[in-house]
Amino acid sequence: MNIEFRGVDIQISDAMKAFIESKLRRFERYLREAGEDQVEVVVSVSSVRSRSKDYAGDSRPTLYRVDMHMYLKTLPHGSIHAWEEDTDVFTALDQVLDEIERQLIKLKQRRLELRRESAKIKEKMHSPGTLAPEERERPLIVEEDLAVEKPMSVEDAIVELEETGAMFIPFVDIETGHLRILYRKKGGNFGLINTKCRMM
Repeated sequence: MNIEFRGVDIQISDAMKAFIESKLRRFERYLREAGEDQVEVVVSVSSVRSRSKDYAGDSRPTLYRVDMHMYLKTLPHGSIHAWEEDTDVFTALDQVLDEIERQLIKLKQRRLELRRESAKIKEKMHSPGTLAPEERERPLIVEEDLAVEKPMSVEDAIVELEETGAMFIPFVDIETGHLRILYRKKGGNFGLINTKCRMM
């Protein structure tokens, strides 16, 4: 983390620098968890006379304004900013650092949520097929008994296939006694498989 200090009408003391640096060190964990490894921080401290008089009514107190910009690498042109004014410079610094911490926590939560959503999308993309849950639970192979009616000719099998509207029909050829399978082809005609299995 690179920190730049800027004083406007005020000299930033070593004590103020040490205070800011020690506080910023505790943010490194949030920054790492948010995916930030190189961060630029600019701290500006300025002093101005208050527009209103103090409680005694005889003078206008000095106000210290603290601005902190934290430039983030992973957000395009992104930065976190906070500012505060107080008559005590360390109080103003403390309040600014608290606000920066709140914003860093929000950033971390946002990044974690984005990672979760990204992981869910990847999981969906790599899951086998895009079937509905009830279809995914169906077994790949359903075993059924082969019901072969009485022996018939190929012509009778075609009539049977047409009447039932099935895609195929197994039958025992009346002439050869072999098991044959008649099926519909895409062109509208039929295919005939000779199994060479003798059933009679």
